Amino acid sequence: MMMSQAKLHNSSNAITMGLKKKGNDQCSPAVLYHYPCPDGAFAALAAHLYFKATSLFSPLFFTNTVYNPIRVQDLPLNEIGDLYLLDFVGPDGFIEEVSTKVQRVIILDHHKTALERLGNDDSLGENVVKVIDMERSGATIAFDYFKDKLLSPDIAVKHSSVLDEFERARQLFLYVEDGDLWRWRLQNSKAFSSGLKDLNIEFDARKNPSLFDQLLSLDSNTIISRGMLSLSLKQNLIDDCLIKSYEIALGNGAFGHCLAVNADTTLSQLRSELGHQLAIKSKEMKLRGIGAVVYKVPELENDQLLKISLRSEKNEDTTPITQEFGGGGHRNAGSFMLTADKFEQWKLCIKNHDQG
Repeated sequence: MMMSQAKLHNSSNAITMGLKKKGNDQCSPAVLYHYPCPDGAFAALAAHLYFKATSLFSPLFFTNTVYNPIRVQDLPLNEIGDLYLLDFVGPDGFIEEVSTKVQRVIILDHHKTALERLGNDDSLGENVVKVIDMERSGATIAFDYFKDKLLSPDIAVKHSSVLDEFERARQLFLYVEDGDLWRWRLQNSKAFSSGLKDLNIEFDARKNPSLFDQLLSLDSNTIISRGMLSLSLKQNLIDDCLIKSYEIALGNGAFGHCLAVNADTTLSQLRSELGHQLAIKSKEMKLRGIGAVVYKVPELENDQLLKISLRSEKNEDTTPITQEFGGGGHRNAGSFMLTADKFEQWKLCIKNHDQG
């Protein structure tokens, strides 16, 4: 195991369901993975390697975004056997509904909101398998899960060379985890994260059919060297943005006050580092140790809908805020969508308070 042993919350034995669909031998596994982030993409890579090694099926890959998650009716259910949810469990009610329409649902996730929603939920069907472990990232949970399956005597491995591919990619998975969990324990971890972002890889396997070959070809030392050059440039952008920060009343004051910044497309790609530095500045100003990075999502084609990406220092918990507004994430990192007019009210609360 890469890190701690995952907690398997219920039996992994699938049950045969009397579904009105094709026979299971004609169905493909579907892999829904968190997008657009390296953790979700590398989790999908682990699934790709597993099915490549077994040659059992040709899996269907679907990107799953927090701002526009896949709905059950979006899926070609007659073509799907097992359904994998990697690094994102979808919106409320999704698992309960989809599990009645597919053979089996396998959840590999690490977000606090997923654990709170599903960790002790015994009402899910027996065909739902959960591996939720907040000590690992989605990528390394998937790495361990799929590699362990390949080592199982019950699985016929037709291409044993894939096990070598798993091992060659191990360091990449560890670097992705280190950045996703915001630990920065590995040497030059921030440079790796910066360099990987600079490559601007399209993580949608449908738009980029060579995605998994691209990820497998990555060299950590080359990525780190690239990232070293860009870190200082990115910090200059962050410094300029921090100067323009302003105070907001989270939930019109229900969750206290913190600092926020508006981010363009470039800065939104730096939201994690920007948000954490903003959280530190917010705490220094005697506000909550939370930073809100506010930006528009071009893919939604809706200028009246904003994404609020929260980052916090270690003693703060963002999940009560993100869950209140239909989002989710980790204790120190999460996001949700909010209409522009409602966000203006959060700013107006401050103006009215200052004028009072």
